[in-house]
Amino acid sequence: MLTANWNGLRVEAAISAKGYAYHCPCCGQPVTLRKGQIKIAHFAHKPPTDCSWAKGETAEHREAKVALRDAFRRISYIADYEVEVLSIQGDRRADVLITSPDGQRQWALEIQHTPILYPAIEARTKAYIAAQVPVLWVGILSSDMKAGAKPTPGGVVIRKYTIRPWEKWAQALAFKELWYVDPSDGTLWRGEFSEHMIHVESTSWFESGGVEQSAGGYSRQSKRWRTLTLRGPYGVNQLAIGTKWRKAWSSPVFSLPQGLIASLTVV
Repeated sequence: MLTANWNGLRVEAAISAKGYAYHCPCCGQPVTLRKGQIKIAHFAHKPPTDCSWAKGETAEHREAKVALRDAFRRISYIADYEVEVLSIQGDRRADVLITSPDGQRQWALEIQHTPILYPAIEARTKAYIAAQVPVLWVGILSSDMKAGAKPTPGGVVIRKYTIRPWEKWAQALAFKELWYVDPSDGTLWRGEFSEHMIHVESTSWFESGGVEQSAGGYSRQSKRWRTLTLRGPYGVNQLAIGTKWRKAWSSPVFSLPQGLIASLTVV
């Protein structure tokens, strides 16, 4: 995590010094400042710990939070990372909380980097809606995804992509709008899923009676993979952040809550 408490004050790892007693804002346990030349400065729990804030955070996730905060600040928004949002549906810690320059509107960006089940992502979204802070779920354009991406007009394409449950949920919530952030520079990419087709090669053989048989020679839709096309990159200065109203909706697999959600539009 990028922030901790010191003597009751919220401090950032980037501007903190080693040798002081820092504590986790969530569980109150001691945390260690890790600061070096390669990895971004952050606080880490001392093992063993079962704090939810200590689970699953990667270097790319921390880098994405810093990059997005800085990108919005450069265009005169008020932005910060790891900000607590109080809600009657359960308090949330926004990865990045953005406030309009006039201070009248707020949005939360949740950077998804670990597996999450449908009930959990629904509950978190409901908490933001109850707090009147529209949320946008953003994926990380990881180094592995970059390695498998091929250039295409207007972006890149990743074939044989296994769509994750949170991606199915988030794109349904936002009317097929799904964004990814490149943690190296804070640019954003809009994702679009399409079916991945598998070509079945044709084969032929002769039966015992000398009759030739054949099979294959067609394409079929993959049940495992999708094709992910990413349009971009877009700087934050090329996008407008706003809101959409979504009605409640349910399927046998998951449910979507009713309320205002955040949205990005290319300008």
